Amino acid sequence: MTKHVVWTALAVVSRRARIVSFVAASALLCAPAALEDAAAQDKFPSKPIEVVTHAGVGGGTDITARMMMVHAPGVFKTEFVVVNRTGGSGAAALQYAVGQPRDGHTILLITQTHLLTIMRGKAPVQYDDLVPLARATDDPQILMVAKQSPFKSAKDWLEAGKSKAIRYGITQVASVDHIAVVRVAEEAKHQKPNLVPFKGGGDVVVNLVGGNIEAALLNYAEAESQLKAGDVRALAIFADKRLAALPDVPTSKEIGLQGTHSTVRGFITLKGVPEDRVRVLEEGLVKAMNGQLFQSYLQTSGQSLESVTGAKAWKAQLDDFMTEGKKALESLGLLK
Repeated sequence: MTKHVVWTALAVVSRRARIVSFVAASALLCAPAALEDAAAQDKFPSKPIEVVTHAGVGGGTDITARMMMVHAPGVFKTEFVVVNRTGGSGAAALQYAVGQPRDGHTILLITQTHLLTIMRGKAPVQYDDLVPLARATDDPQILMVAKQSPFKSAKDWLEAGKSKAIRYGITQVASVDHIAVVRVAEEAKHQKPNLVPFKGGGDVVVNLVGGNIEAALLNYAEAESQLKAGDVRALAIFADKRLAALPDVPTSKEIGLQGTHSTVRGFITLKGVPEDRVRVLEEGLVKAMNGQLFQSYLQTSGQSLESVTGAKAWKAQLDDFMTEGKKALESLGLLK
């Protein structure tokens, strides 16, 4: 071997050694960045959480979402953003959520309206695609009549409905209160009620006071001022316990009926979100809603302070409504 060959070989070896050293050094320099990326992926939440609602800004569900968000950023250590997707009785909100990554950074605040839309085959998801997280409000339906009504008590109403068709105001066909009226009339063994649909709860209250309808199932907040003024009288609350805002009004069980009916609002995500993130969401939401401001919101809006609950009880309530809602829709001929 000549000296030239030897020097050439040594140069190649030296160059390769430098390359290996450079690669090794680069790997060491990149390692912390890679670890940081992995840590960021494992951290949850790692970006703002979107709360999707079917209500417009200022609607009841929108307000509930924003009240939860008072304490939520401190609990989750991230920002929350409301996404209002109105239309289709919840279908538009569900459609938006379907298009987002299943990483836990998108949650929905739903009511039974979404379930009725799913039952009628007008939603982009099935019921089994919903993952309950926590209930926010359980706003009981209250049987109300005008002050001039001949129904002075729940007993008067119970007896009257057996011999005549009572005229009820409802917010819209296949709405939560529509289903409730049908189920209540069936359990009370009343004649089939006459139903008059309106655009919203406010219109129902106006027509109740005006005598255009005989009764309605309303939430407390929808008729609070009329109740306080004495223009509207509450006969029964379809809940397990009396309301603090209406301590003298009996529950449905106290008047001999077993059914409870309410407008429930609660948080869900969609199937596919990792279970550990689902648990973080459930625990954090419950903690945020047990905060002082959210509890004050429940109290001032005439709702039970026991409204807030975790996934187990929330899912059980949704399951029950799916069963009862389907029966009601079938009886109304609204299921395909």
